[in-house]
Amino acid sequence: MPKKIDFGIIHVTSEDPKHRATELNSHGPTVKGWQSSKNCDYPQEVVIQLNERCSLNKIQILAHQYLIPTKLELFSSNEDTNTVEEVETINWDYLGYITLSDNQSTGFKSRELKSANVPVTTATYVKLKLGKNHPNSHNNNNQVSLIAVNVLGTEIVARRHSNPENAEKFTDLVNDPEYWSPYDDLAFEMYVDTDVAKIIREMETKKRLAVISERFEFARKLKLAMESLRSAGEKLGKYELEKRHAIELEDYERARHKKNQMDDYRVGVYQELCVEQLLESDGHCPKNDECLDEVDSGGKNPLSPTLLRVSNDKRANSPQINQTQVSPLHVPRHQSPKKGSPNTGSPTSIQTRGSFRRRNKSAGAIVKSTYEMYEDKPLPALRHSQTNEFLRECQLETDYKTTSKLTEREKKQAALPILVFGNDLVEKYYSKHYCDKEDGLNKLKEELLSYDNTKMHTANKTARAAIFLLHRTLRDKVFSVYNLANEVIRLFFVQFVPGRVSPAEVSRSVDKLLPELLTKSGDTSARIHHMAVHTILTMADCKNVRDLHLIPVHLSRPVSSSTHPRLALSRAEMVEQLIINHGISTDKQSGLTCRTLSEFGSSGLHHPAEAVRKVSERILVLVYKVNPRLVRKQLPPDDDITRRNLLYRQLFHEFDKIDLQRKKEMLEKTRVIQQCSVPPNEFLSPEPTPNEINKCPSTSNIQNIFTYDQVNSQPKNFTISKSLSGGNIQKNGTAKNESSSSASGISSPSNNSQKEEDEKQCIFCNQPESSILSVSNSMNSHYWRSCPMLVRCKECSQVVEVSMLTEHLLMECERRENYTQCSQCSEAVKIAEIKQHVASCRGLTEGHNRCPLCHENLEDEELCWKKHLMGDKPCLKNTRIKMQPQKQVTIQV
Repeated sequence: MPKKIDFGIIHVTSEDPKHRATELNSHGPTVKGWQSSKNCDYPQEVVIQLNERCSLNKIQILAHQYLIPTKLELFSSNEDTNTVEEVETINWDYLGYITLSDNQSTGFKSRELKSANVPVTTATYVKLKLGKNHPNSHNNNNQVSLIAVNVLGTEIVARRHSNPENAEKFTDLVNDPEYWSPYDDLAFEMYVDTDVAKIIREMETKKRLAVISERFEFARKLKLAMESLRSAGEKLGKYELEKRHAIELEDYERARHKKNQMDDYRVGVYQELCVEQLLESDGHCPKNDECLDEVDSGGKNPLSPTLLRVSNDKRANSPQINQTQVSPLHVPRHQSPKKGSPNTGSPTSIQTRGSFRRRNKSAGAIVKSTYEMYEDKPLPALRHSQTNEFLRECQLETDYKTTSKLTEREKKQAALPILVFGNDLVEKYYSKHYCDKEDGLNKLKEELLSYDNTKMHTANKTARAAIFLLHRTLRDKVFSVYNLANEVIRLFFVQFVPGRVSPAEVSRSVDKLLPELLTKSGDTSARIHHMAVHTILTMADCKNVRDLHLIPVHLSRPVSSSTHPRLALSRAEMVEQLIINHGISTDKQSGLTCRTLSEFGSSGLHHPAEAVRKVSERILVLVYKVNPRLVRKQLPPDDDITRRNLLYRQLFHEFDKIDLQRKKEMLEKTRVIQQCSVPPNEFLSPEPTPNEINKCPSTSNIQNIFTYDQVNSQPKNFTISKSLSGGNIQKNGTAKNESSSSASGISSPSNNSQKEEDEKQCIFCNQPESSILSVSNSMNSHYWRSCPMLVRCKECSQVVEVSMLTEHLLMECERRENYTQCSQCSEAVKIAEIKQHVASCRGLTEGHNRCPLCHENLEDEELCWKKHLMGDKPCLKNTRIKMQPQKQVTIQV
């Protein structure tokens, strides 16, 4: 069986005089560990010589609390070298590497223990290569340190025993590859007194031999005694540290007191637990096989009351093996296959480069396929038989009687949820019965709804603890538990997160849950699939999650042809729904830009599943409506050869429909512009060039304010009446006559006012043609140079409405890629100037518009832009207002 391998340090690159490398040769509470010299060169190397040739299984590293290397590489060698000088000539085999945390999250008050299962290899030497240190305020000299190193492996040659009776039993004990002793772990050795640790290991060996010899009562006593000794050993370790500290302070009186306290406590524990009797140093002891509940003729128990008390208070679940979390270095070690588990093959082949990855054990068993889940269900005949009904009732009674208390490993995993929600609630999530898990989810739901930050933990800590529990229940095979977990997740993001949880913690929560939900979205069960998709889209609609752009970025990654059809289809459908719900964005970080979506749709077209190709085609059509050029750039050229492919033929046919519709709209809007302008022969001065005319106001802007009669294909009549004091503009379908002797008098409608009906006006500023021609040579010239409602884009020279300038710069301009939208004022700002702009931005008031010229907030009403650009106090930044006639034009609402 794998066990602790003794070793010695034979070479280090450098060492601190107060923390030499020999500190790594032993383990215990008082070990100080090795430190490199101050301001050393990197990498630093530590070479370990094993006392015996072995097959390596695991290497454990206990790092310093702040002298932490960023990376640690592992090497092994099976050479025979007798002298230290020959170390440099050893040929090393690369095993892999592990990374270490910078420990800032713990405030440099805890040490990280890394346990790495290495590829099985025979070795006599192990080399550790430490990379540069993590910089922090405590590590001023750029040092690295290791507190302890532990090597676990299997002996190549088993020891021979003189006792022939136990030889075979001991061989079976040693050759058990599935057993890992928890007492060879650094988590045990570094906190338990060394003498007590030796006794516990000896008791463990006797316990296993007792089980083989069927001395079960003796094995039970040893098990209880080992647990009591472990607690006592941890206490003695603390006493030893206090004694060492007193010696350093030269407080010898306190040191003597601690020594006496340790001796008295040690003797008392050994006598109370009957350690000598349990070790059977003088041979077999019959008292060890007597039951603890039996009493002798004198009315006394054969062992002390401590073991009885421990026995009565003992949990049902024994401590788990391999308590430390395994680092991502190694290939996973396969346990004996469970029923229905597809993992029955041999271990993964050894890799020679990079980091070895493994599946997270804390996530539970590997999810079975639907077929395997169906095979594990009871047959209908047995389910309804009387015999099986009796067995099921007995099983239910057993399940309810069995406690669901946590093991030591589970307590370490769920330390934060236990701190936040309490041990009772967390135990329900580790229960084997689905009713307990449902009860735990309902209680968690109540905790989130009744959260009060003045009486409870911080929102970030509560969120992290809740996500840990929800992630565990997401993997549950019972649909009622899975369904309730999805409900609580949606409640968490919709009701608990807003206004409480920081963006960094929201990002961490999404990163934790999204991979599992995406896996469920490809499940063959329709209800599991739909529930996962509904939860992901609900999370994406949450404002706190939407601002981080996590979900669209993850979903819109290109799909490879090897992606499972169900997973690819669910991703494509969710991307399509996000486009419909959120629209196509110009933010490059959003994951919903035209370029990202066109690449995603193009990759989906090459997927072997037809359903995926159809959804990808719909996505490309949606993007084509916004940016045709970018979509066509992702596709093959539109020619006869390409159109022979049925998929491309249908896709290009949809593009042709969109192009035809766009051309029709452009022709109609061009006709409107021509009807609003004077004939070319009436121009009195050189007119704008054809290129300038093409850059007149965009047709979409004209459509917004000019009413077009679709029946008669003629624009409605606009009649302008003027008086001595000014003119009132009215939009009607009929003409109105106005008396010249009255400042505001309006006569009844007249069909004889042909002159007024034929008079034209600007469709943007409503000025009559007569006043326009007094300043400009033509209507086109007015649009191009003097209309106060229009402005010329400085980037592309196109004339657009002032109110639409921001949208033009972001969506239509030839140089739109140089602009982004400010999240505070919604203006279009150059990307290179966004930081300076945000620093001085005043923000947009709710219910107002923003003028892109003077950057003032305007009330959101019907004529706010005309009042601002042409009113009594026109916009100061509008250069065209100087070109208006002296008479004030009023607007009648």
